[in-house]
Amino acid sequence: MIPTNALAFLRRSVPTVALLTVASALLLLTDRQSAKRDLPAIAVLQQTSSQVLEDAVKGMIEGLAERGWIDGKTVTIRRYNAEGDMAQANAIAQEIAGGPFDLVLTSSTPSLQAVATANSRGRLKHVFAAVADPFSAGIGLDRADPLVHPPHIVGYGSLSPVNATFQIARRLNPRLARVGAAHNPSEANSRRYMELARASCKALGIELLEAPVENSSGVIEAVQSTIGRGAEAIFVPGDTTVVSTIESVIATAAKSGVPVFSVNPAKPDRGTLFDVGCNFHEVGLVAGRLAADLLSGTDPKTVPIRETIREIPPYLVLNLATASAGPDRWQAPDDLKKQARYLIDQTGRHDQPDAILAGPFDE
Repeated sequence: MIPTNALAFLRRSVPTVALLTVASALLLLTDRQSAKRDLPAIAVLQQTSSQVLEDAVKGMIEGLAERGWIDGKTVTIRRYNAEGDMAQANAIAQEIAGGPFDLVLTSSTPSLQAVATANSRGRLKHVFAAVADPFSAGIGLDRADPLVHPPHIVGYGSLSPVNATFQIARRLNPRLARVGAAHNPSEANSRRYMELARASCKALGIELLEAPVENSSGVIEAVQSTIGRGAEAIFVPGDTTVVSTIESVIATAAKSGVPVFSVNPAKPDRGTLFDVGCNFHEVGLVAGRLAADLLSGTDPKTVPIRETIREIPPYLVLNLATASAGPDRWQAPDDLKKQARYLIDQTGRHDQPDAILAGPFDE
């Protein structure tokens, strides 16, 4: 039996003990939260949920982790997605620029532009990737000198070889005369791709049937308009607006027996006749590694703007089994089949990881 005086002591002490226990718990929690806030913080912004941009962001995060910058352990990473809305992208960029971040990574040209504007004072270091032609993005770069750039912005251009893409289309169909292309003229990346497409088509004697769009809701109607004007194939440029709807583009074109080709390789069996471009996971990897270097002390002023095509050769995806690629019109020479990293034909899918696409790729 516990003595009466001992019981009285316990009654008086329990509230104090409970209070001390709660206080200790709060202090421990505060210490943990403080330690978490002490980690470097990174924001990642992508313009839309397309496979290309998803692959790039995944690569960015893996590139950081390769160098020891692991989310939740040595760094905190917060992802943002504008879901194709430029006004939302600008609002998110303002939030990032004024937020508790040390560095921002962007995936796509619109995301690059939004953050470059919001972060014009250079409070945050900024690494970009999945940008076709950063030199035409209006952010202060100089095509003649890769070291000329805002002191806080560095990254990689990933312009796919448009001329090589149209040459492959002509090889697959020597009689190809008309190609349709929906595009958003407000996107700097899209303007660059269409400029190159016009030059390539002119050189090859192909009529390029253009259909400008303002947003993703107008893409399908635009594609249908080019088919109605006689397009024998649909070209999908590096256009964020159009790429975000590419599955619908493929389905719409297929109903008219018209194949689709692009400069955005993704799933080999998604239904495009062929794709020529960079592996955007690898594009993201090099950007993530660069971001890791900046976190480790590299001065971005000393880093030139780079072209991923110099480090990551473009590759070919060739799907000869797609229903819209009628064998009477579209046939691949054997040497081209050997150059495809992924080849799909009537016998199935053939992965050829060592396949090299023949150049040159200078535009």
